[in-house]
Amino acid sequence: MWDILARHGVVPAIPYRLGFGRLSCMTCIFGTPALWATIRLIARAWFERVAGYERQFGCTIQRARSVRDLADRGIPYPAALAQPGLVAEALAPRWTGPIRTADWRLPAGAFGEAAGPA
Repeated sequence: MWDILARHGVVPAIPYRLGFGRLSCMTCIFGTPALWATIRLIARAWFERVAGYERQFGCTIQRARSVRDLADRGIPYPAALAQPGLVAEALAPRWTGPIRTADWRLPAGAFGEAAGPA
């Protein structure tokens, strides 16, 4: 996939550039500790909403651990920490960035965590 995007100069999706190794819902049920630590850092309101649902319903999003516990066990993605402007773009209601680039780079999340159903 990455070779095809590179060949055509297609800009990788922002989450991959921020270090996410898989794209689905930002607050995915399959989220790893690193993902939850990153969400807590870059999208605190979303994180707190899920944590609040866990508390309200007495059930965690993952069987064994709450999102707070998962986030405490993880380290935020370094690419997200290093790119606050890109984080702001990712969380904006509309994205108006480029679709293609001559300066293509493999995103930080390429070949990263592959959390999710197998």
